[in-house]
Amino acid sequence: MSCAPAWVDRKILETDMAVETKGHSAISAVMRVKPPRRMHGLIVGVSFAVGLTFGATAGFAQIASDSAPATDETVEATTAEPAVTGADGAETPEVPTTEATAQDATQSDAPQSADQEMVAPSGDATSAVVFMYHRFGEGEYPSTNITMEQFDQHVKELTSGPYTVMGVPQIVSALADGKGLPDRTIGITVDDAYRSVYEKAWPVFREHNLPFTVFVSTEQLDSGYANYMTWDMVRELSKAGVTIGGHSQNHAHLPDFDIDRVKAELANSAARFEEELGYVPEIFAYPYGEANGEVIAAVKEAGYRAAFGQQSGAMHTESDFMYLPRYALNEHYGAMDRFNLAANSLPLVVSDVTPADYTLTRNPPAFGFTLAEPAPSMNCYPSEGEPTMSRLGEERVEIRLDGPVSSGRWRINCTAMGPDSRWRWFGMLYTVP
Repeated sequence: MSCAPAWVDRKILETDMAVETKGHSAISAVMRVKPPRRMHGLIVGVSFAVGLTFGATAGFAQIASDSAPATDETVEATTAEPAVTGADGAETPEVPTTEATAQDATQSDAPQSADQEMVAPSGDATSAVVFMYHRFGEGEYPSTNITMEQFDQHVKELTSGPYTVMGVPQIVSALADGKGLPDRTIGITVDDAYRSVYEKAWPVFREHNLPFTVFVSTEQLDSGYANYMTWDMVRELSKAGVTIGGHSQNHAHLPDFDIDRVKAELANSAARFEEELGYVPEIFAYPYGEANGEVIAAVKEAGYRAAFGQQSGAMHTESDFMYLPRYALNEHYGAMDRFNLAANSLPLVVSDVTPADYTLTRNPPAFGFTLAEPAPSMNCYPSEGEPTMSRLGEERVEIRLDGPVSSGRWRINCTAMGPDSRWRWFGMLYTVP
């Protein structure tokens, strides 16, 4: 039995396995290896929260010299979503499927923010939605860019709609500790520390007092590439209360490395954060969203409290906090109907997911999971392959494909209608050797 309802055009489904190049040669991950880092950062509980109190001036930024090397980038991988016949607001809403796949060192150990001590808003919700951006107003890179018009629409919705935008560390703390959140809690993350984040996005976030997190790959800043932020810019954001997260040293495909090199990537990155900011971040984002069991264990051992991938879905109290979901936003998937659908989504809570490792050892994958509660209307959509779904009673779901999938990244999203016409959503991203 095919998983797709008749009103989804499955021919539109496609996968782009292109690899983003960063315009610089790979730096050996064994360079600058230092002893395991001394943990700094935020105290457990509500002190883990970083708010957004802006006070620094834009003039603090150091502008890279004209001689700084420029990047020669290709478009990062994206995955298209099936077209649907249902119009926005119709009785049968669009079914979500796969999508694209972002302190002064001498003064203190952690960023100083007036909001650090504030108590997080409370509520009865046990989930939150986190969005991922990369670039802002850089139209030559549409698969990692959001237009400023789209961005302005997103901000208008977040500031006028029924949402509570919170710092990602606050969200992580609340859900990890089993505390409730306001309904429709939203977190904002940005990967790669492109200069457009500082020049175009930050003024907007600052104007509207919206907290956000920037995940930084340290070598991209150290190399002085003209389209990335400088360390001075990152320091300015950090002192203003913006959360800085880890993103490895070289923005590498970590599952491709042996574990010693993965640990060196993390140690080198931590050393640079310590040198430049005076602390090491406590949240992490896997480059390209790629991980496996060894990589995740290394990230946890390095001291990170939570880590994000690039799979779709709402995070919740039962999530794997070392591989949390985010919704990617770009020009192709930044329209307001999709933004609203994702912002209002709920988790499709599952357990006993197979394959358990996020790097496949079997191709085609034998995908399956157990539902926490019945979802008779659930459907699943892979980025590649024709699926057949089997239901073992009301709880166990098994998906089988008609053949092997291509090397690179393979995604699958499963959705079911929830209360108040809000979609329950569970997504997975696997690395395919």
